[in-house]
Amino acid sequence: MIRRIFQALIAIGVIIFGYTKLSGSNFQKEVIWYGIAGLLVLLELLGEYIYTNRKRLWMSIFSKYLAIRGKNIRFSMSYLYRIKVEDKYLLVKNNNYGHFQLVGGKYKILEDTRSKLKTDFDAMDDPKLPNSGIMKDDFALFIPAKNAIKFLDWFNKGVDREVSHWREFYEELIIGDGESFLSKEVFPYVNYNFRGKVLTPIKRTPGWGDCYEILQYDILDLVPTPEQRQELKSLLKKGDSSKIKWASSNLIDSLGHNPTEKVKEYDIGQHTKWALNMRWSKV
Repeated sequence: MIRRIFQALIAIGVIIFGYTKLSGSNFQKEVIWYGIAGLLVLLELLGEYIYTNRKRLWMSIFSKYLAIRGKNIRFSMSYLYRIKVEDKYLLVKNNNYGHFQLVGGKYKILEDTRSKLKTDFDAMDDPKLPNSGIMKDDFALFIPAKNAIKFLDWFNKGVDREVSHWREFYEELIIGDGESFLSKEVFPYVNYNFRGKVLTPIKRTPGWGDCYEILQYDILDLVPTPEQRQELKSLLKKGDSSKIKWASSNLIDSLGHNPTEKVKEYDIGQHTKWALNMRWSKV
């Protein structure tokens, strides 16, 4: 895209040069039409570029505005599995917040990654995350707003950081929190398709006062083997429990509210709805 814009600019420059430096009325008239055509092409390319990168452009402008005020942005980088069996999605309980959500969680900050984050992005740990237990080294941190785009570009290259998505699946479903839901024998590994990313706009962190955040979720669709699918079906037949739920897309869209019974069955995290619809929404 950028290359095509530069080519259009060069063409317009050549036409302007030819119009101003070369004589001949007929030639100049033709050059004017070529110039208008080139300008229209340029405007079309610019419009397409701005539309395609509209979220990124807004983030860049807003980040610079924040940087002038010396603000930091809180980043939380996660992945989520959409595990679907017979039109129901498998949800697990988030023990920290009490709601149910898709299987998955934050990436971990590895030892070598931590030094790079500090050196290249002036990153700081999230002070509200515990420095021990299962949440230790979760990929949630503060980065100066001026480095926001640079950080996202680096993270999405997947270099010098954790890229495996097996850990959260294993922790939540294989070993569980005192209870195993799937067997190691049938699930020694998992296959999945990467479906895209859900990136929130720069927004205030709820309950944090003057704190801005950006949340990113990599969305994965589990592709089970025949044996794995059969075990998932058996888990579905067991029904809901205090730690796992099987939810329809309608229930997820309503964040756990059953419109038929007019009751709140249980709380479902907003990011589960975002992952299902592949887009961020305010509610």
